[in-house]
Amino acid sequence: MEIIPITEANARIAELADRVAREHDRFTITRNGRADVMLISVAEYESMQETLEILSDSDTMSELRQSKEDFASGDTFDVDEVRAELEKRRRGVA
Repeated sequence: MEIIPITEANARIAELADRVAREHDRFTITRNGRADVMLISVAEYESMQETLEILSDSDTMSELRQSKEDFASGDTFDVDEVRAELEKRRRGVA
């Protein structure tokens, strides 16, 4: 991540935008020597928004915690068990 003053960012905006879009670089843009703005790609922004959405959903987080506990205690299924269950469901057998 590069830190650049706003005057430099203004002069190089097309180059910075290309780097952000193509190489997923990040830039912190300063104003009067203090961090003021971040320049990130749309893909990275959308990923952050999705992560925040997941983290703020209490049901999803509860399921994630339970999954981690199940994994830690060995309460899991191996590939053959999953395939067998999927095959039963495909055939309509409960």
